[in-house]
Amino acid sequence: MTKLRFFQPGQRARAARGFTLVELMVSLVIGMGLIITMGLLSNKFETAKRESASSSDMSSTSAFLSYDIDRQIRSAGSGFSTSWSDTYGCELTASRNSAQALPAPAAFPEPFASVPQSIRMVPLVVYPVAAAASATGSDVIQVMTGTGGVGEVPNPLRTKSVATNIMRLTSTVGIQADDLLLITDAGRPCMLEQVSASYTGTSDQVDLAGAYYAAVINGQALNDRATGASYAKSFIVGNATNNNPPRFNLLGVNASNQLVRYDLLNFGNGGASSTEPVPLADGVMMMRVRYGIDSTGDGIIDSWVRPDAVNYTATDITTNQARARQVIAVKISMVLRSDTIEDQSSNTNQSTTRSTYFVAPPTLRLFSSLGSALQDTYTVADRQRRHNVVEFTVPLRNVLASVRTAIPS
Repeated sequence: MTKLRFFQPGQRARAARGFTLVELMVSLVIGMGLIITMGLLSNKFETAKRESASSSDMSSTSAFLSYDIDRQIRSAGSGFSTSWSDTYGCELTASRNSAQALPAPAAFPEPFASVPQSIRMVPLVVYPVAAAASATGSDVIQVMTGTGGVGEVPNPLRTKSVATNIMRLTSTVGIQADDLLLITDAGRPCMLEQVSASYTGTSDQVDLAGAYYAAVINGQALNDRATGASYAKSFIVGNATNNNPPRFNLLGVNASNQLVRYDLLNFGNGGASSTEPVPLADGVMMMRVRYGIDSTGDGIIDSWVRPDAVNYTATDITTNQARARQVIAVKISMVLRSDTIEDQSSNTNQSTTRSTYFVAPPTLRLFSSLGSALQDTYTVADRQRRHNVVEFTVPLRNVLASVRTAIPS
């Protein structure tokens, strides 16, 4: 059956139509507004992320440096401080692979060129920045740490028992193959000697051999020790082969703004010949040190002094045992700089973006907790990078342990 369709009045075909010009313009304005909003939000997010990353990196560097330097300095003097009257101030002579290591035959590499080539045994001494570089330079720290435990007890050499590569001790308890012995003799330089790898410890005779053994170092002969007119002693300060060597290090800041460490005995240096300083951290702009002085011998800090103060220069500390024992702590202040460079702009260019402003102050104050005479000022040259001052105090526990004790016999 055919279905009929009837025409209804008022019904007509509707023509297809698009957007009007006004609707298109409104859509474009809304779209542009959304794009601008998203751009601003993205920019603020990236700025906040960059600032957070810079702060996080500096915080990590601060934490690492505080821990690492504290670890090195807190144990300064271990292995030889209990017999400070025999060891403090003695000139250290050492040989490595038949070549003289100390006194250094040439100047130390930068930034340690100003350190004397003749090194003396003290737990810690600071070589202050030269006056010509006082505005931007850094101090150099020398820290000496040996093995603790049995190494704290001096072991006398038997009189007239020393030959070219052997010596006899009153006791060989604790001595093992490849141990490094510090040989002291009143009025003479100290000598670092290595026990033979074949040594078994079954008698009082100690055979010497190895990379750090030498019969004569810088004109000092081992045979001249314990001759009867002197009273020589030995101290175990480490081992040459079991990853427990003595840590006789220099710490400083190089021209690349890196905190670097140099091993005076060439155990942990870089380069093919083990003569290059090893970087510990980047972005260290300045490092300065103050001594904590105990002038009364009660184990309490009486004053803080600069490392170039009268009676506390590097020469005073390394040649005067009483002065060396008065240094019972150090306060270290460092200026750290982030790697991120913020957007370059002038302060007069007002902008809604925080990163276009200088993000570092014009100057920073070091040792702000001390008196004004002990403070230093660092002038920030690169204010588009974030800067921070890190300051911490480290006690010298081995020096503190020897304060107010009788001189060992």
